[in-house]
Amino acid sequence: MEIGSVIKKLRQQKQMTQEELANLLCVSVQTVSRWENSLNYPDLVMLPEIATIFHVTTDYLLGVKGEPKMAKLLTTKETFQVNSKAEAETMVMNFQKEAFPKLLSYNISEEDGNVILVVEKEFGAEFDKMKFN
Repeated sequence: MEIGSVIKKLRQQKQMTQEELANLLCVSVQTVSRWENSLNYPDLVMLPEIATIFHVTTDYLLGVKGEPKMAKLLTTKETFQVNSKAEAETMVMNFQKEAFPKLLSYNISEEDGNVILVVEKEFGAEFDKMKFN
């Protein structure tokens, strides 16, 4: 499957319009349409942004199949500096709603007047066997 078909499939699975995706990526609707119709391809530097929006790897976007002994991402620990405790709590609620990756734990603290959110997420599977919403 070509990258344009993958982007279209992922966008439709998220019930996102071409315009919404274009706005997130700061490109025109016509650009997204050209990608999806394989008339053009996204710039290489945009691939990580596109992958992040759809919660997939750049390898997935490019159709790269993994080797049987390929490394797996098991967990991540992410630290965010946010404006308020309410913002941190909203982020936690959004993480909890996501089927993938699974939120394992979180901690909200204040350090030097800054609100810090630390989350640990579990992946624990091979990317080519996962289903993304």
